[in-house]
Amino acid sequence: MVGVGLFKRRSKELFTVPESGPVTSPGSSGFRMVVDDVFFITGRGTVVTGMVGSGAVAVGARVTIERAGRPPLAAEIAGIEMFRKKTTQASVGDNVGLLFRGVTRDDISGGDVVLT
Repeated sequence: MVGVGLFKRRSKELFTVPESGPVTSPGSSGFRMVVDDVFFITGRGTVVTGMVGSGAVAVGARVTIERAGRPPLAAEIAGIEMFRKKTTQASVGDNVGLLFRGVTRDDISGGDVVLT
């Protein structure tokens, strides 16, 4: 039959699981949050929202914002809010807003990543 060899080779490629490194728990690495939304609050600063993907962070922490197509941006977390309540820290699974002073709305976009 014509094409049987190709099917066998392709199906093997499709069903081969790539090797990966050791599995780690979400809290075992540094802080990481993908930015969902960005907005500016007059008199306060720029707020980015998202869900914490790994690690933990606290007010005053120095972070790096990895930006698509632009150089990374260093910033300090001036405040954290979760469900409209101020808090001092955020950890894996929390949906939070991070407040940055001295960072403009144009400096950060959805899809950027906040890291420690």
